[in-house]
Amino acid sequence: MLIRKAAVSKSNFYYYFESKEELGLKVLQQLADNQLHEFSKIMQADLNPFERFMRFYDEIVTSHRELFKRSMYPGCFFGNMALEQSSINEKFRSALDNYFSECEAMVEECLREGIEKGFFRETLDPKRFARLMVSQFEGAILMVKTKKSISHIEDLVLYGKHLLLNDEWAHLIDERFNLKDKT
Repeated sequence: MLIRKAAVSKSNFYYYFESKEELGLKVLQQLADNQLHEFSKIMQADLNPFERFMRFYDEIVTSHRELFKRSMYPGCFFGNMALEQSSINEKFRSALDNYFSECEAMVEECLREGIEKGFFRETLDPKRFARLMVSQFEGAILMVKTKKSISHIEDLVLYGKHLLLNDEWAHLIDERFNLKDKT
């Protein structure tokens, strides 16, 4: 069916790809490279670490609010692939693990700088907190899809700031995203 949909001959397809799995892995790698490039532009911008996280939160909240307005919320491609492929295909699992590890590394680097400059709590373990942040966002995106409400991502930003930021910076996230503590 894939070959028919692509309107190429079977021999032509197999000239370029050994298998459909190889094609899938190449597509996954290209999408991961594109996403990581966009993420690195945010996390390595000429902004202080606080502003980088603000920009990151802004991108996440805005993009998911827009996606949610559509009738079919897609969730996260990489999270969806992890759920579908990680337990059945080691090559896909490994590629997804590499993608998420690279995301964590970029967050970790920004956290280290933010701790050194006094924006973020000095009690944070940057490596573990980066892993937590990536996991929280993936989980929030899954819950948005399940609950049909964007509130999980908004809550992640609203309450996550208390874990990350020194108190003198936390109120700026509320103001920027027009979020109110619901408790």
